[in-house]
Amino acid sequence: MAIISDFSFEGAKVKVLKPGDILFKEKSIAKEMFFIESGTLTMTKQVLDKTIELGEVSEGEFLSERAILCDGKPRTATAEARTECEVIVIGEKQCKECYDELPAFIQKMVARMARRLAETNELVAKLIQTQARLSELTQEMQVLENSMLDSIEHHRAA
Repeated sequence: MAIISDFSFEGAKVKVLKPGDILFKEKSIAKEMFFIESGTLTMTKQVLDKTIELGEVSEGEFLSERAILCDGKPRTATAEARTECEVIVIGEKQCKECYDELPAFIQKMVARMARRLAETNELVAKLIQTQARLSELTQEMQVLENSMLDSIEHHRAA
């Protein structure tokens, strides 16, 4: 816990994950946030029927802080261990206590940034959905175009 030794997370639990273990799932309600002491996790998001990899988080990074800062909003992604990980579980109460020590101006700024991040995540999901729909429509148009060309060729031959 050397990296976060400046903070008092007395009673925080340590969770050990093996590759493939799920730390949390998208849309689950956040009751805690996490600090990655070691290892790497992959962040994914479900869009339509596809799982989209958003990126990786590793040693020294926090996870699920946005959900805690936004009063327990659902998580926007799934976190899966890519490697063996040691993760410090920081309870909601502990997070709030640290947050409450910040000046009001900083609290408002952080809360607004967290909301903007959530809005950006949703926008990205909508863009991916739109891209998938455009791809489907393009394929449908190609099938229709081929059908029309076949029909024209058939009439010319007759």
